[in-house]
Amino acid sequence: MKKFLLKVSVGIIFSTIIIFCNPLNANAAVYTKTLTENTRITPPGVIVTWWDSIPKFKKGSVVILNQSGEVLEGVLAENASLPYETGKTQSSFNKISNPPPPLPIFINTTTEAKPLYRVLTFKGGTKVTFNERGEVIRGTLAAGDSISLNTSNHIFVSEGEISFHPNGMPATFCLSQNTYMRPVGWQQILIENYTKNYNSPGFIEFKEKKNIELNDRGEVIKGTLNKESKLLSDDGLLSEGVLKTYEAGTTVEFNKNGFVVKAEKEQTK
Repeated sequence: MKKFLLKVSVGIIFSTIIIFCNPLNANAAVYTKTLTENTRITPPGVIVTWWDSIPKFKKGSVVILNQSGEVLEGVLAENASLPYETGKTQSSFNKISNPPPPLPIFINTTTEAKPLYRVLTFKGGTKVTFNERGEVIRGTLAAGDSISLNTSNHIFVSEGEISFHPNGMPATFCLSQNTYMRPVGWQQILIENYTKNYNSPGFIEFKEKKNIELNDRGEVIKGTLNKESKLLSDDGLLSEGVLKTYEAGTTVEFNKNGFVVKAEKEQTK
């Protein structure tokens, strides 16, 4: 009897492990499909649409679908105007434990009363990835555009690859024009780049037509300097860093403390 109970117990435990620990089980609701024709498929979250508004995916490509058959990822057959990551609400930017100093971009913190309808044109022949609300979180822009960050701030982006943080902040993209932004740790260089006719605390000008990377607060993690700039460098010895002057055209990468940990000067042709 004891042997029988032991076998039953072992069997139950083994079955439980198979069911709950099988890595395929977690993604059982997601599946792929190879398209035999250019096919229009709605992403998640759509409750009303029109024929021309349904994105068309490329013949011969593989799409990833959820359990309802809604598209999560695929290659566009043509340019498509699609909503992109908005985040939950504007107020979500303020609900951060141990809140940081004043945000570099989100100055107006008023919550929008109505849902935001944010649309960008994504390029045919390129892959787009959607979140569970049917908003693009990664894709390739067909043309330059302006992205509203809130009622007071927007940023101009160029054609090319773009991705978003879950709160709606652009994560990686290409600047369409020279743009002043604050890097990580900007509070430590409030006045270092002041001139006789320029007194904007912590702002650095980053170069157009260059890729840039932001954190979810809109602070620059990586970008290319448009002007000679004074920034803190990580020399590995001093905890407060060392102030160093970097030439225009230098691509700089910051660590979480706001120190430049990598700098590469672009090669002139």
